[in-house]
Amino acid sequence: MARGTMQNPDLVLRSRWIDDASPTGRIELRLMAAPGTSFPASVRLAYTGLTRIPPKTELIGARYLARTANYHELAPLGPLKADDKGLLWQLTIPALSHKPNHCTDGPSSAFLILPDASPLEITCELLQPDEKQARKLAEQTTIRASTIRPERKASARAIGMLPLANNCAISDWQACAPVAFCLDEALQATGEKINALHGRLFEGPLPFALTAADKTECAISLLAGNENGLSEAGYRLVFSGAQISIEAGKRGLHHALIALAQIWRAARLDPDRFAFPAKGIIEDWPRHDWRGMHLDVSRQFYTAETIKAFLDCLAWHRLNHFHWHLSDDEGWRLESRIYPHLTEIGAWRGHGLALLPQHGSGASRYGGFYSQVQVRDILAHAEGLDIEVVPEIDVPGHCHAAMMALPELIDPSAMAGGASVQGYVNNALNPGLGATWLFLEHIFGEVADLFPGRHVHMGGDEVAEQAWIGSRAASSWARAKGHLDGDGRPDCMKMQAAMLRFVVDQLVAAGKKPLAWQEAAKGGGVDPEKVILMAWMNAQSARDLAKEGYKVIMCPGEVYYLDMAQSTNWWEPGLSWAGTSNPEQTYQFDASASLGASKDQLVGIQGGIWSENLTSRARFNHMVFPRLSAIAESAWTASENKHWPSFTARQSLMPALPQDGDIR
Repeated sequence: MARGTMQNPDLVLRSRWIDDASPTGRIELRLMAAPGTSFPASVRLAYTGLTRIPPKTELIGARYLARTANYHELAPLGPLKADDKGLLWQLTIPALSHKPNHCTDGPSSAFLILPDASPLEITCELLQPDEKQARKLAEQTTIRASTIRPERKASARAIGMLPLANNCAISDWQACAPVAFCLDEALQATGEKINALHGRLFEGPLPFALTAADKTECAISLLAGNENGLSEAGYRLVFSGAQISIEAGKRGLHHALIALAQIWRAARLDPDRFAFPAKGIIEDWPRHDWRGMHLDVSRQFYTAETIKAFLDCLAWHRLNHFHWHLSDDEGWRLESRIYPHLTEIGAWRGHGLALLPQHGSGASRYGGFYSQVQVRDILAHAEGLDIEVVPEIDVPGHCHAAMMALPELIDPSAMAGGASVQGYVNNALNPGLGATWLFLEHIFGEVADLFPGRHVHMGGDEVAEQAWIGSRAASSWARAKGHLDGDGRPDCMKMQAAMLRFVVDQLVAAGKKPLAWQEAAKGGGVDPEKVILMAWMNAQSARDLAKEGYKVIMCPGEVYYLDMAQSTNWWEPGLSWAGTSNPEQTYQFDASASLGASKDQLVGIQGGIWSENLTSRARFNHMVFPRLSAIAESAWTASENKHWPSFTARQSLMPALPQDGDIR
């Protein structure tokens, strides 16, 4: 248990980036307090920040003590006392891990560690640009990247659905939207589900009348037809005055009623722009079988209720795969009956805990996990929405949380190994330890038993090229198994590939289809006949994987990673290692065209929500929406049927997570 955290509202950490013509520039930190406030020299400053201090950096005005990934501890050069302007401590970091590009690249949480080891919370302000850049920004009239100006010239006779249907042939329109729809008996069960979904997402009346009393007020009735030349998820709506007939299979019926509810709601909310059909046909089918959205719940924890609310949003967008990133360096989120310490220890960060604060979490104990009971409840919720939940346990890298919880997974001699891109050393499961193989067998066995869906993701990304250098156990294992490079030295990528192939065999034997990130193709790779790979680095990587025979899901960071900032503007939150992507860029990207001759290898597309910067519900909604809507339309609607001006009008109808919620 972490120690209690005291509050001091006068303690504020201000940070400013200074462009000094060096490769990364430098950051100046100013700790403010009430005038006269003092602390002894034995106090320490702890903070988390995506822009890290490289090892052996000589600080100005402070001593570098320690760093774990994005968590830093610094010491003053002497006692501290705030001057009459409130400046308690000023220090400069002259070299950085990378050049900051956005206001969220600086410290995101901070606290003082007092001589008795108790923490004192500090308020963190956003990273400020240097004076030169600040003046430049002030001169610009930049519109926030995520602000979309709806097409005001859109015809009133427009369909208010998203994703847009692939074939609309409407010859006449109702003067106004009906009050509600009568459902014939065959549609009652699906109508109840869509009513419940609508009620969770929006306020106001429901689209489908389910009682005799309601039916007296309905203007239109629905009759279910039979599937006729449609795909499993396709549907056909035939409008003929006071009657609408539906032709669809089970999945198509689900999508048909969501589409009908969307059209109805749009026509009621904005009759100047949207109308309800009186005569005509809407015939529709999904472009891609895999229409996915990923959510990282390790860096920031989302409650079970929030996960279900997010699933509701996905269903309304007709997305059908939820990629649940359940483990990473910063937290293990899935209950294991075999390894209870994974959540007793590995699900929590804070001062004095095995896992130190990261990504905006401060001294107080922070985190959480999903019990197997909660998981089953979420799975039942997803099943009712026609969404497959795809669990990810990320191995062999990104395992810091698991290794802190289970010491038998650690070889101390591996601390000489290379650091991951996030700054963790020795965060990859060691193939030289017997405990590693038992862990892989037991954990993926539990996952396969708990999750009924066909797909399980095993990670396989961002293992450092020199991850196990220094580990005697790993070196001996690699030599015994022949996983060596051309010079006869242990080859980390071959070692990783061997571990992933072991997991593949476990999952296939359990009746699952394994998924992995694109790095699983390295070091000899995994069997393309058994594994689907996700191409995340860029679009070119998908083409390369397809040439190697892999089926691919495209989720390129430059357009489909929703943690990327939406513009180069300093005040736009997010990262930009893959570039920046505004909603229009996300919308216009065509995965099939990008794959060219290899497009038959494309399974589908997926958005990625990585949570390092998503420290509030407001920021989550700002960065995720409407880009999630743009991906959803690209996943369903053929490129020739997409229309950006139309999308700008329709996206405002779509739901987001409730603003009054809390990420934590």
